[in-house]
Amino acid sequence: MQDPNPTQMGWAAPPQQAQPQAEQPLLLARYRVVETRGTGGFGAVHVCWDTRLERRVAIKCMPLTAAPGMSSSTLAEALDEARITSRLTHPNIVTVHDFAVEGSVAYLIMEYVNGLTLAELMSRVEGGVLTYDECAHVLSSLAAALDFAHANGVLHLDIKPSNVFIDGSGIVKLGDFGMASLSSVAGWEGARGGTVGYMPPEQLEGGLVDERTDIFALGVVCYQALTGTSPFAAKDAEASRKKIERGAKALGKVEGELAGPVSDLLGRAISADPSERPNTAGELAKQVVPYLGDEDEGHASVASLVAQANGEPDPNAEAWEQAAHVSARERWPWLPGLCARGAVALACAGVAARVAAPLALAAGIDAPPAACQLVAAGALALLGGLLPSVGGMVASALVVCSMLCGGMYSPAFLVALLATAGLVAWHVAFAAGQRLGPAALLMPAALCSPYAAPALAAGALKPQAALATALLGGALGRLMPLATAAPDGEQFAQVALGLATSPATWICLAGCALAAWLGSALGARRGGARGMLGQVACLAALVGTQLLSARVENGGVWGPPAAGDLGVALGCSVLVIIVISTLGPLPSLAEDE
Repeated sequence: MQDPNPTQMGWAAPPQQAQPQAEQPLLLARYRVVETRGTGGFGAVHVCWDTRLERRVAIKCMPLTAAPGMSSSTLAEALDEARITSRLTHPNIVTVHDFAVEGSVAYLIMEYVNGLTLAELMSRVEGGVLTYDECAHVLSSLAAALDFAHANGVLHLDIKPSNVFIDGSGIVKLGDFGMASLSSVAGWEGARGGTVGYMPPEQLEGGLVDERTDIFALGVVCYQALTGTSPFAAKDAEASRKKIERGAKALGKVEGELAGPVSDLLGRAISADPSERPNTAGELAKQVVPYLGDEDEGHASVASLVAQANGEPDPNAEAWEQAAHVSARERWPWLPGLCARGAVALACAGVAARVAAPLALAAGIDAPPAACQLVAAGALALLGGLLPSVGGMVASALVVCSMLCGGMYSPAFLVALLATAGLVAWHVAFAAGQRLGPAALLMPAALCSPYAAPALAAGALKPQAALATALLGGALGRLMPLATAAPDGEQFAQVALGLATSPATWICLAGCALAAWLGSALGARRGGARGMLGQVACLAALVGTQLLSARVENGGVWGPPAAGDLGVALGCSVLVIIVISTLGPLPSLAEDE
């Protein structure tokens, strides 16, 4: 592949100034982008912070826009090859941590090499030339990497200085294995996805490639490191092919000290004829390194150069420090969903535990009440946790059934009919996409307190939905203890009528609805200070409602609110505040799916 601008490819490009943390995006819902090290035809390379394992990684993002006429099976084969190459594990090969495809982009998550590429190293030394010892170290390391890859049936096909990485201890690593094949079938520029100047004729012409194709590129890299020039660099593939056919100037004529075995052997490695090249990279290194230099001395020298570069101030140090502060939601992205499903499961279990014994008695089931409660609560909790919407509808149906325990044809039927109409209307209007909606609706019935709904509704629902949920949930919270305690349907209906005509009841329900609406308007689905402000406002409105309701019930005399209702309101608000301050906004069903 022809590099549009070689200095802009891979990690050879200088890092861009990092964005502030608030703007740093997450890739694959896990990796926070801090620096972008290069862009080109292949996409981009980002240096990211892994929010789960808390380490730096490099991610190559590769668009999979298919070339005209390319079949989906061809692309699938290329992706399979990329996955296979990601399994290579060797000290001189950049480790691939993961490979993922999302949408039309493939992501290669790689080890972050804290150092320089060979291209960067050569740009920092005079004339772009390494010492013979340093070249011996580079050649020996790359040959070991290629021998291992070739033994595992993997070709590189894009060896060049910007794909050679050197860490702080001077260890040389070869990266981007298998990406050339992927780039070719994905429709990127160039024959077999290599880089013009480093590809032999058979690769330029789209012919049969084998291990000797990589040996050619390795020879070109060594030639460039020894002379400072790439012998076959050209503006296009055809011009490069002509240079290869003419042959490179012998190393012995460029550097007199290299005349002899080094010049002859590297000349064979970069021959246009594959049969002239060594059969393995290890064979090339074994023959050249003894005449080239001391690879141990070269290792120490390279490590010193990289250490000097690493000692320079990092312009993005502050951004990396910010990126290391990972929120609980980013570290455990599944936790908000688990909390939401747990809330629905608890609400469903509470409802089931309250209605199980009366329903079993009405159905003529002779079983201990405790056993009925345990079985019903466990079954409905499991259903609510796995399928929140379905569990919520079943629990709502049980609430209605509990109102009919005193007799299907009693006046309680009218109360149950009104409750059914309200629940159906709520499910039609507000249940879709609201994972926490069933929990907010049913928690008052589970706790027998209308003050259990507003905090959760305010934190999870939009204002209109929060108001309706708190109103209906509060009514269920008032009716539930009556339905399970009344000896017959007629008495239940009379008590329910009494509640409906009591000003204190309407003050309570109106206050719960207003508190939920106010809390939602101020901080619905928000984390941080805004979300906590909404909860504080909601709690304040509930305390005011309890005081006013108590005054009405006491004949105009101010008195303290009921301890149970106050405890429920305070407990629910505190729990919601803890969740949104640690995990952020309460999630919706759509976000969970």
